[in-house]
Amino acid sequence: MRDIIGMALALVVLRVRGENISGGFCTDGKCFVVHVDSASFDAAQLVCKEQGGHLMTVRSQKVSDVLGGLLNSASGNFWLGLRYADNQCSNSNDGLKGFKWVTGDNTTHYINWKRNLAVCSPLCVSVSHKELQWTERPCNDKIEGYLCEYDNTGYCPPLSTDAPVSYQTLYGFTAKEELKEIPQFTNGTLLPLRTKHFCFDGSWLQAPWSCEVFGGGCDYECVRKEQGYACICQPGFELDNNGVTCSKQDDDPCEHNCKRVGDAFPCTCRPGLQLGADGKSSEDCKPGFHIEGSVCVDDDECVSAPCEHDCINTEGSYHCQCFEGFIKSTEDMHKCKMHCDVEKCPADCDPNNNEQCNCPDGYLLEDQFCAAQRLLIFLYRRADLQPTSRCSSQLAVFWE
Repeated sequence: MRDIIGMALALVVLRVRGENISGGFCTDGKCFVVHVDSASFDAAQLVCKEQGGHLMTVRSQKVSDVLGGLLNSASGNFWLGLRYADNQCSNSNDGLKGFKWVTGDNTTHYINWKRNLAVCSPLCVSVSHKELQWTERPCNDKIEGYLCEYDNTGYCPPLSTDAPVSYQTLYGFTAKEELKEIPQFTNGTLLPLRTKHFCFDGSWLQAPWSCEVFGGGCDYECVRKEQGYACICQPGFELDNNGVTCSKQDDDPCEHNCKRVGDAFPCTCRPGLQLGADGKSSEDCKPGFHIEGSVCVDDDECVSAPCEHDCINTEGSYHCQCFEGFIKSTEDMHKCKMHCDVEKCPADCDPNNNEQCNCPDGYLLEDQFCAAQRLLIFLYRRADLQPTSRCSSQLAVFWE
């Protein structure tokens, strides 16, 4: 038991960094975790390393499939653990083009480049939900998130294959029955009895275990007894048959549910309802819900098409998402504006009139392509040419 206490307490710090984790999955002795935190490549790698891992490596089609599942509901670009650090041009015919994983090697059975071109300066690799192909970009770019990879040694088998289970992993993500390799130090709650279990060294320990490790899994308080450990409840509550959770006694003042928050047990309402002024009863539906019969049902705000591009309905709210090649406008999050993260991108042209084309801010139109202003100036000056008539007026202010 001393080993459990020592190892668990040493790793509790990791849970603090899980506030912006949107999901995770474990397979073949590895765990992969999605962090939704704006960061450069080096800053992202540092976070993964501090927690005992590194940025995600994608060396097989199976891991690429896991990556696609993890990013299915994520928006934006995410760092992978692949970078090019040389100052000489790479060989585009070589599988990884001279890039190396953050682990220091270039071993892989899988490649998925967006552009099979040589690179001649240090670059790092990102992917997105809409495009899982590997995209090179400057390593100091601050993008929407990153994926960490951890060795999943000492993992447990599923707690049950017959009853629902909720898993709270040490890496900060929750999972249900679909997880087959449960990370060590995971808390598992077996429903509907709500018995609690702790994964350690490939085996499940049932609560109450040691009081020093996550409070023994007790709902209120864990105490030491001669024969081991036991859970107790505060006055007015009694221990449930599962030996760990507490329920309010028959004089429960709440109309619906009672849920512990710290040392207090405030009343809560069923999903969609809000607590009344008396702190006990429930009243009208919360904003974002409406009554159907006697049940609060989520409003589908996307029906009114509030977003310029895609609308994603969520419980009680919604959020807007832009098409590939666009990002949200900072002035109005319902609107989208063109975005290009490389030197040259296709222009957004009217299919019925090729003369009507648009480019992102900082880019100029040249033959139905959008090129960065600095790139056009460099190319024309090197060739000792003047800009074409279509872009000359746009470049005039920069030409002198």
